[in-house]
Amino acid sequence: MTGDPLAPALASAPWRALTLTSIAAVEFALVWRFGWTAPLAAYLYFGMVVTVAVVIDARTLRMPNLLLLPSYPIGLALLGAAAAADGRWWPLGRAAIAMGAVAGFYLAIALVAGGQRLGLADVTLGGLLGLVLGWVSWLALSTGVILGWVIALVAVVVWRPGCRPGRTPAIPAGPCLWLGALVAVLAAR
Repeated sequence: MTGDPLAPALASAPWRALTLTSIAAVEFALVWRFGWTAPLAAYLYFGMVVTVAVVIDARTLRMPNLLLLPSYPIGLALLGAAAAADGRWWPLGRAAIAMGAVAGFYLAIALVAGGQRLGLADVTLGGLLGLVLGWVSWLALSTGVILGWVIALVAVVVWRPGCRPGRTPAIPAGPCLWLGALVAVLAAR
């Protein structure tokens, strides 16, 4: 994706409204979930960036790597600061392991599918979702990944009636995967 990565999310009044409403809802939910704890800054950052990215994916069927790639070092730094503030380093280690595992899993899916249903930018998103979920717990990680794919399956079934016979509908994976991850993060205790 070239040019301004935010342009599709801000291109028209309805998309601006959707983007801003989605960010506000996600940020409110994350503040409710984490309160004023050390990892809140990291989750607010991820909430804003990933929400904008998935709105762009919903509009264009393209995930904006220009937004996602810088989130790796920024997110690791914010979670590292949270680990230092809490004096607990295992959540950061678990998050790093989860980031690599989910990115590797999504890469395998993308390679098997030949990039037709899941692209490399979705793999980039997967690594970030692994980071977000892994910080919380292994259970949140597995739940978030599975739930994201279940939501994607439901979306395919819902959109299928409008497709030509023999064709799988083109749905953006990003919003489904992010929704699954977000629900898992919010539900985890």
